[in-house]
Amino acid sequence: MIPFVAWAALAAAAAGPVVVAPPEGPPDSVWIAVAVADGLPRALAALGVPAVERDDLRDAQEKMGIPMVPLTRATAIRLAEGLGASRLVTGSLAEKDGRITLSLRLLDVERATLSSPLIGEGPLASLPEIVARLAWDIALAGTLPPRRTREDFLGQRSSIPFEAFEAYARGLAMKDSATSARQLRRALGIHPGYDDARLALGRLQVRTREYATALETLGRIGRDSPGSRTARFVEGVALLGLGRYAEANELYGVLAATQPSASVWNNRGLALLRLGAPEPRASTVFRQAFELDRGAADIMFNVGFAFLVEGEPETAAFWLRAVTEKDAQDANAFLLLSWALRGASRTAEADEAWRQVLALQPSYEPMARPDLQRRFERRRMSPGLPHRPDDLPEDATLARGHVARALALLDDKRYDEAFAEATRAAYLDPLDAQAHLCLARIHRARGDRDRALLSYRMSLFSREDPAVRREMTEATATPP
Repeated sequence: MIPFVAWAALAAAAAGPVVVAPPEGPPDSVWIAVAVADGLPRALAALGVPAVERDDLRDAQEKMGIPMVPLTRATAIRLAEGLGASRLVTGSLAEKDGRITLSLRLLDVERATLSSPLIGEGPLASLPEIVARLAWDIALAGTLPPRRTREDFLGQRSSIPFEAFEAYARGLAMKDSATSARQLRRALGIHPGYDDARLALGRLQVRTREYATALETLGRIGRDSPGSRTARFVEGVALLGLGRYAEANELYGVLAATQPSASVWNNRGLALLRLGAPEPRASTVFRQAFELDRGAADIMFNVGFAFLVEGEPETAAFWLRAVTEKDAQDANAFLLLSWALRGASRTAEADEAWRQVLALQPSYEPMARPDLQRRFERRRMSPGLPHRPDDLPEDATLARGHVARALALLDDKRYDEAFAEATRAAYLDPLDAQAHLCLARIHRARGDRDRALLSYRMSLFSREDPAVRREMTEATATPP
């Protein structure tokens, strides 16, 4: 049992998602660790606790350039911080004489404090039940009570034979795609209704570009399955891979209407970009994705690329510059930035960006001439957590506070103080449309029409708003 004081401290933690790191154990128990890291987030989600799925954790690991090796605690904390998690589940496992013991701790990511151990033990064949009991204990430590009773949650015993469960877990743990696929098919051979194994196989087939086969595999997962949302999302990735953009757009449109997430909007933007549809514009959809995951470099990149394809190089440069400031090693972002700057007749800046391209990737030398048919856009492989209104990174939250103060000061005509607050907001979140709009109004009130126009444009680069565009037109038309 966890002492009351420890429970109280954990309950006070922020309500961000939970990240589960595979527990440490001997080399021959890797599949058990993977089974825990795979099953625990799903069990938590069933209890109403936002948790990062194993595939999302893997994608984040790839984006951050972290090798696909067992995670150290320091690396797991780094991943959790990058995903905006409030808590990290870490620990160890031991197996002896057919029995398994799991010892897990909850780490408060912000405070770097560890809970007392949560212990789960029993026969190896009861591993799914052990994971479910631990999920219940973790859910109790959250800010809100579990959405189901303990009896109801633990009473829904899995009908999956343990032999199929083990084959599934071993398939997830395999690094070789062919071996992994064999294990997953073995799991399905033992239990054809094993949707988790079918979903894992479909995902694997998408990663190995077997798109048509993946569609067939994923299509067998019913709409009432707990994994249906993810299966439909991955089907969309397969449709994109096959060039069936209209179908992908329709599929992601349905998902966006029912369970929106940044990943859903992002992949819908990819379909629209390749369709070349006039409405909705791909850039608009990508910006909707960005509003749900502010600071995501892959989405920022897609926004910039979409504006470049749509013939707005100045706006494209605004977004791509933000990407290069987040990652100074992103050669593709510098390449597109050089194209955008040249298209906007900003030759000196374009030359500097091109020098960065050649320094990072000398093989790109033949690509000085823009080729917008290249597949630079960045897709997402998992649907991610459904959007919550309070899902904002810390800098964006702080920026909004500064904007609110700046607007109040502007109303009182305290322009110097308002300018200081709005400038802080724009520094914390350069893509905050409200911060730039506030700066525009301050410049306009001071009679600085040129700087006001620039700030209006920056606001519109961040978010298209007809009211702001009308306001900018009025400011431009007003005699100095």
